[in-house]
Amino acid sequence: MSDNTRVSGSLEVKPSSREAVAFDLLLKITSHEVQTGLTKDRDYWLTLYRQCYKATCGFDLAHILAKD
Repeated sequence: MSDNTRVSGSLEVKPSSREAVAFDLLLKITSHEVQTGLTKDRDYWLTLYRQCYKATCGFDLAHILAKD
């Protein structure tokens, strides 16, 4: 059997677990927030990661932003 799959250009393979996706989302949000120059504490980072993780699980926005 012949495989006719072709790739043009660069290819990047990333883990697709919920945890990895949540971390990637955290990095994307952070890259936009860095422009403010505010220093963030550990509570901020853990809360942001938890919110990103909830988003990967399909929670609605109200549940994502709710304090657990």
